[in-house]
Amino acid sequence: MFNHNYLTVEDKRFHYIWLRDNCLCPQCRHPTSFQKIHNISDRTTPPKPLSAELGKEELTIDWDENPSHQSIFPLSWLMIHAYDQPHRRREKGKEEKILWDKSGIEAYSLQYHDFPNCDRTSWVKELFQLGFTFLENMKLEELAPFLADNIGPIYHTEYGAFAPVKFKPGANDLGETDYPLSPHTDYPYRYNHPLLVCFYMVENTVMGGESVLVDGFRIAQDFRKDHPDYFQILAQTPIQFQQFYTEFQYYYQRTQTLLKLDYQGEVEEITFGHSHVYNWDLPFEEMEEFYAAYSAFFRYLENPDYQYCIRLQPGNCLLMQNARILHGRKAFSTNSGSRHLEVVYLSWDYFTGRHNFEQHKHLYLSNN
Repeated sequence: MFNHNYLTVEDKRFHYIWLRDNCLCPQCRHPTSFQKIHNISDRTTPPKPLSAELGKEELTIDWDENPSHQSIFPLSWLMIHAYDQPHRRREKGKEEKILWDKSGIEAYSLQYHDFPNCDRTSWVKELFQLGFTFLENMKLEELAPFLADNIGPIYHTEYGAFAPVKFKPGANDLGETDYPLSPHTDYPYRYNHPLLVCFYMVENTVMGGESVLVDGFRIAQDFRKDHPDYFQILAQTPIQFQQFYTEFQYYYQRTQTLLKLDYQGEVEEITFGHSHVYNWDLPFEEMEEFYAAYSAFFRYLENPDYQYCIRLQPGNCLLMQNARILHGRKAFSTNSGSRHLEVVYLSWDYFTGRHNFEQHKHLYLSNN
């Protein structure tokens, strides 16, 4: 089990410096905030164990220190945090994504989760894997408490906590018209990503107005394979998004790449809103090539083979990961009835944070 600078537990190696730095005792980690107290920089020599005992459920280490110090690690905790493996950094609690196109999502057993009788884990898992999920039979007055209890505080926009989307003469936004809306992410012109978007349908009696959902991560994957040069252009070229609000007296501007990559080079966020891109300030020599890449990606978004179309009914609640799922709307006739949608925004971090808490609380709270 011992080596000169690490020990092995269940075929996983752990450096002494890592074990000492991550000691779980209350002198090294605050017992209720779980924040680290021990300062590893106080050491002038690498930590060394006097002894280590591996039991059925925990590892106990006595360190060569003055005064003496002992660390106890549950084996379950060690295995969760083991870093000795083919190295690919892991996001703890992350569900495996299911990337989909039209045929894929139609073959998937989608369900409308019945509120309030549905199992929370089912719609949470679906939201993680697919990027969206449906709930039904919810009253509008139940929406805010449901979101607060299950996810977190509502994000207030210039519209307030709820943003009504219905036909409005002199509209501030295309969403308030009867025009079709191409697939887009919300608020590409503001610095508040990542968002969780909630659509609640209040009334929908118009002809047309179906909602369109697109898996941006699936499209990005296919686009990268088919057009690697265009993909790199969209991942490396920041462009300007903007929104001028006459009613609210705001003029938002944001510069962002359409495709944002993580440290592994994988797409982690998509920002797209054709109605909000203006006056790109690109070098003359790059403008035509960027338009070629942009237009090619846009055609993927508009391809019916990638689009899942649904008609939201009153009482339906649609939750979406804004950085992944692009949504649009088909045109509708204002003379045929009424269409009233309420939109609510939350931080995606609240959603992932609550999920991670449920997944890992046993590692923190079992001894408290």
